[in-house]
Amino acid sequence: MLVVRIIFRFSDAVNTVAEWALGLLGFSMAAVIGMQVFFRYALNDSLFWSEELGRLILVWLTFLGASVAYKRGAHIGVDALFNALPSSGKRLASIGATCAGLFLFTILAWKGFEFLDFIKFQQTTSLGVTKQVPFVMVPVGGALMLIHGIAFLVRDIFDWQEPDTSCPAPSQADDTDGQGATS
Repeated sequence: MLVVRIIFRFSDAVNTVAEWALGLLGFSMAAVIGMQVFFRYALNDSLFWSEELGRLILVWLTFLGASVAYKRGAHIGVDALFNALPSSGKRLASIGATCAGLFLFTILAWKGFEFLDFIKFQQTTSLGVTKQVPFVMVPVGGALMLIHGIAFLVRDIFDWQEPDTSCPAPSQADDTDGQGATS
């Protein structure tokens, strides 16, 4: 199970980097939009590049956020049929759904890289950078979700549970008044 652990650790590491990048990008977008509002309404001037930079950051936030949400299992899902299945059926359904996701993520990454080649000579209007800069996140986001999907598939195939290394929660026996506080 060493290979499974390595795959999951790699997926976790990639997700941690993506989460930090999301935080930085979110802060950057708030700063850019805040500066634009200040310049427009307080100084009666406009930053010509801020809207385009805000859109670029939003594209990056979208695809990084999609990969983090996929890793956390936070995407919307309809699980009424899944919950009605026996455990062996749930495992097969999970493997099938993960394989379908892997297929879609592969297409997203593959076609995203092809699209980058198509737009390599086009430039953004205000920033003057190649359009590959904002759109590189399409195949990167697909690749990140592919990494997480492979980890999920390996987990489901080998029925592997990652050991819990977090601190254990206090037991109910420690709770003297039933309200979560001790007297």
